[in-house]
Amino acid sequence: MSADPRPSFSILLCLALATACGRSAAREQLDLEARDDPGRALSTVSASERGMPQELPLVGTLVADRQSDLAANAAGRVLVTTVERGQEIKAGDVVVRLDARLAKFSAKAAAANSKAAQAQLALAGLECERADKLLQSGTISKTEYDRTMSQCETTRSSVSAAQSNAALASAQAGDTVVKAPFAGIVGERFVDVGEYVQPATRVISLYAIDPIRVSFPVAERDVGRISVGQAVTFTVSALPGQEFRGEVRYIGAALRESTRDLVVEAVAANAARSLRPGMFASIRVAIGETKQIAVPTSALLRSADDSDHARVWVVRSGRAVAQVVRTGPEFDGYTAIITGVSAGEAVVVDPPADLVDGTRVE
Repeated sequence: MSADPRPSFSILLCLALATACGRSAAREQLDLEARDDPGRALSTVSASERGMPQELPLVGTLVADRQSDLAANAAGRVLVTTVERGQEIKAGDVVVRLDARLAKFSAKAAAANSKAAQAQLALAGLECERADKLLQSGTISKTEYDRTMSQCETTRSSVSAAQSNAALASAQAGDTVVKAPFAGIVGERFVDVGEYVQPATRVISLYAIDPIRVSFPVAERDVGRISVGQAVTFTVSALPGQEFRGEVRYIGAALRESTRDLVVEAVAANAARSLRPGMFASIRVAIGETKQIAVPTSALLRSADDSDHARVWVVRSGRAVAQVVRTGPEFDGYTAIITGVSAGEAVVVDPPADLVDGTRVE
């Protein structure tokens, strides 16, 4: 007689009881974990596609809006210097005074010569009038008349030259006081008290840096994507964590043959004077709009030394997980996420500082 292959009722009953017991134990374990880890109430949003500005990454250099090496424009010994490196000055401020004594003496001499020439001109005018009357009466010959008139014309030329010399001497006397042609910051002072300078001698370098310009080359293939008025954002390594904004203002007329690129300049406000000419800039030029996954900017935890990456807290399987992401452009309170987060994933907004990996999220 063969054995019955079907399990007996007692075996089935034992299996059912074991399964129920296992489920009960698992449920008790979960309840215990929930009591030990009650979870935190955190504000979350779903990462979603948004219209974000499309940007062209470039590099460039900051340059002054206006820059000049002031020349003495006069000869003489330096008596006074009134500025130092880094000093902010206004248009018309005196920067250097030269010894003006020789220039003043020259100006007085030139003015005296001009007056003497004018007196001679007046006398020559009388001679010319007398020559006209004598010629009409036949008292003098045409040759004598022409000689007299030539002398009058020569005297007029001498007067004009004397007046020009007087004006020049007066201007040179005034040039012994060197003034700033525009407001700016002194870059360097090239002369000191006691030095003798010539008209072409550099006195100071002056920089106007508010606003400041951002000069950058654009490759030939991208020239058609650049136009006046486009928004520009840039960072400098000297000021980590800060982003500056400007707009394209000046576009070169021709590409440089040696590098096949076009020089473009943007202008940015610099009221704090924190941006300095010569700084290297990492630039992004807005060239349109594209759909990208984005999250609120307040969800990002950025590092001061890496502006292209950040950390976010993503909720996965009910728990907060730290995730490093590569970021894109910012717009209207949102930041584009290039890699690290998928569409639809829940991201913690304004994450608390004490949040740790694995925290259960309610």
